[in-house]
Amino acid sequence: MKPRIVVGERSVDSRGMSLRFATERIEQPADWCCHDSSRHLIYVHRHGELRSMETNLDWGPTDRTLPRIGDTWVVPAGVRCTSVVTGDISGFCEISIPENALGEVVHVPRRKHHDPLILQLVTKIRSVAGRDDALARLLLDSAGETLRLLIRDTYTTTPPATESERDTLPPSARESIVEFLETSLETDINLESLAHLAQMSVATFIKAFRGAFHTTPYQFLLDRRIDRAKTLLSSTRLPITEISAAVGFSTPNHFATTFRQRVGLTPRDFRRGR
Repeated sequence: MKPRIVVGERSVDSRGMSLRFATERIEQPADWCCHDSSRHLIYVHRHGELRSMETNLDWGPTDRTLPRIGDTWVVPAGVRCTSVVTGDISGFCEISIPENALGEVVHVPRRKHHDPLILQLVTKIRSVAGRDDALARLLLDSAGETLRLLIRDTYTTTPPATESERDTLPPSARESIVEFLETSLETDINLESLAHLAQMSVATFIKAFRGAFHTTPYQFLLDRRIDRAKTLLSSTRLPITEISAAVGFSTPNHFATTFRQRVGLTPRDFRRGR
């Protein structure tokens, strides 16, 4: 993968948030990795068209749909999101927020959530950046505070008081979740169904799951799918395309790419080496 080619960049600080406006050339495949252990990251697609985009998420399945202008990604602190993109020119705004800057709330991960209002606010902030007159300072402060409140209202959740006493998974819930995952590898599993099984909100479940298993639900599920695939490759003569479907991958190519990332070998080479 070639280095990222940034053709324009400006940073603005407002109301405890750092906003980075960047424009990149992406004629060749570019690898976008979004991760910060102590800051929440929000990305707003501002301009440009992408020809392809494959996103791998800590909290959900691989996504290949193309974004629209105004689409927003929310990557909570400690969570990882990576994308391989191609196109011509892409402009985005990265909003970086310290983990506790918005109070005792939990950021809920989102992908391609269309939000015209957040686009308008970051566009206004960008338009007054660099000016030092009184009106510009007032506009920057006002738009920044509105943006901060919008993010808190739209992309966070406050666990009810009853849930604050139970943000861990008891042994019985862990067993039920593991059993459910092991018997449902070929299905489309979502966070809502897992949280319902644990009788928690999605936000509380993400925190509790990470505390119990030291990983995210999606990465845990992915590990199980790869383990099952290794067993099937070693002990059966099933075609690789059938194994791909049997362990829940949407396409054989996605299966082969993920397997190689995790194991260091393609499924075919793994089978040959056993």
